[in-house]
Amino acid sequence: MFRLENIEVKWNTVGDVCKLYALAYGVAFLALAILNRSPEFKHIAQTSPWIPRYIGDLLAFVVTMVMIWRASQGNLGNYGFTLAGRNLKLKFSIALGTAFALILMLLEYSLQVLAGNVESQAAYPRTVTNVVGMLSFQWVFVGIFEEPLARGLVQTRLMSELRGTVKVFRWSFHVGTIVAGVLFGVGHVVPYIFFGQSWLFLGIEVVGATLFGLLAGYVYQETRSLAGPIVMHNIADGLLHTVALFY
Repeated sequence: MFRLENIEVKWNTVGDVCKLYALAYGVAFLALAILNRSPEFKHIAQTSPWIPRYIGDLLAFVVTMVMIWRASQGNLGNYGFTLAGRNLKLKFSIALGTAFALILMLLEYSLQVLAGNVESQAAYPRTVTNVVGMLSFQWVFVGIFEEPLARGLVQTRLMSELRGTVKVFRWSFHVGTIVAGVLFGVGHVVPYIFFGQSWLFLGIEVVGATLFGLLAGYVYQETRSLAGPIVMHNIADGLLHTVALFY
């Protein structure tokens, strides 16, 4: 059911990829912190939270692409930017993204019921602009902005320098996939600090994001393409935020 095989973890490599995360999102959060000093932008961020999400993720994406370009010396295919000559597991990714979103919604709703606080998490005006802005971000751009860093840059580096596999039932996870998934999950603490999200869901969010990171990482491990993880990410976040908007 569960077996470790020839595990070799280089902690300096893990530290290095943590620095990559810190650099990409550090630039993003620094820019947002500067913008938040303006009362006008602070008001915009509160009433239209999709705007700072676009700004922050876009900046992190730009920094990520610069780092990938330098590391690959222009050969982006080595970091997942490829569609040719392989099974991309897109149907599998769609199924995983849908199942993940449904399970997480059920867990979050159950937690709200237990806490006696059943209410929408989308605490901002449901204007047409806000709905289109948030849903376009979650259904189209979130995977494009975040997967090149989490899978393309971080997981590629970890899989190339760490050794060993963790076998769970019939699935074999490269140890680099495991570490990348855990880092992805832990990184989801940051939105609770910066965006002021409800701490009620922190535990579920971190565990859920770690599970998502492992599943998306497995797809990337098997295909070496970002296509599947991007589709999975967009499906999962799109469903979660659509439901949050309309209940």
